[in-house]
Amino acid sequence: MLKKTTSFIFVAAVSLAAYAQTEGQNPFSFEGSYIGDTYYNMSGGLKTGGGFMGMGNIKVGFDTGKASWWKGGSLFINGASIHGTSLTEKYLGDLQVASNIDAGEHAYLHELWFRQEFGSVSFVIGLQDLNAEFMVSEGAGEFINSSFGVPPVIATGIPVPIFPLTGLGLTVRWDINARWAFQAAFFDGDQTDFDRNPHNIHWSICKDDGMLTMGEVHFDNRFKLGAYYRSANGNYGFYALADQPLNKRLSLFGQLAFAPKSKNENNYSLGLGVNYAIAERHAAGFAATHAGLHRAGHKHETTLELYYKYTLNNNISLQPDIQYIINPSGSETKPDNALVGMLRLHINF
Repeated sequence: MLKKTTSFIFVAAVSLAAYAQTEGQNPFSFEGSYIGDTYYNMSGGLKTGGGFMGMGNIKVGFDTGKASWWKGGSLFINGASIHGTSLTEKYLGDLQVASNIDAGEHAYLHELWFRQEFGSVSFVIGLQDLNAEFMVSEGAGEFINSSFGVPPVIATGIPVPIFPLTGLGLTVRWDINARWAFQAAFFDGDQTDFDRNPHNIHWSICKDDGMLTMGEVHFDNRFKLGAYYRSANGNYGFYALADQPLNKRLSLFGQLAFAPKSKNENNYSLGLGVNYAIAERHAAGFAATHAGLHRAGHKHETTLELYYKYTLNNNISLQPDIQYIINPSGSETKPDNALVGMLRLHINF
């Protein structure tokens, strides 16, 4: 079945490309990227030692307007491959996951969706990564720790369709005016795990999974307030994000999330950080993220992260990074505070 589906997609792509060629336009866009993390845990955690993790992505877009079909439509496919030895599972035992590409060994379909725009309103339907549009902070996104993407209250409290296991859903966005926007998401309440769905191409929707609903309000695309609710177990929570430039070089960001203590072992989290553009190709940043826990035998976990980033050109960057993890709380044991260093290579092509 997969072979037939792949053949159909290939034939359809060739046909569409030939059609677009006759119209004198190219509706296709192609993008590739690779991220590699070389790491070494210098002290504490589960044990000292080092290794490597990597993630590659191939992305293909199709624009219906450029194909002379209709305006405002687009199709997007994102295939991913992740590999390497897990830093968190083998060396750190941290709850917040020191690297945002740490997710095991998988080759899979990460995204497959269709978007349609109607003036100030747009919707996306299909296999989506919720974190592509929701809970996004420009400043926090410069850091490597996973908690600077989706707050740990949400990532650990509910099955949320984010890297690496995305899910089926519908998202809607309304750009109310130049400063205000609102977006909402409606997702299957649980994702089919990799054991039953190794390439993320076999999806099942079960009424017992319920629905995950999320809403987010934006002001100037820098201040965001959000809330979520999972119907299967009545779990819910709230979050706030802020990005504040102080001048052309210096900017601050903040993250706050909380959920009911009765349903969440990690019921609040806080992230704060600063980024500084040293020169045209040089940047640095420092941030802290804190996960509040009330699980027996575990203390609150706090991670401090410091990075320096050198952008060689438009396609390649290097990012040395160091993290100090206080009370790693993601395992059954009680590891000592950990000090880990990483070097991230990021290539776009």
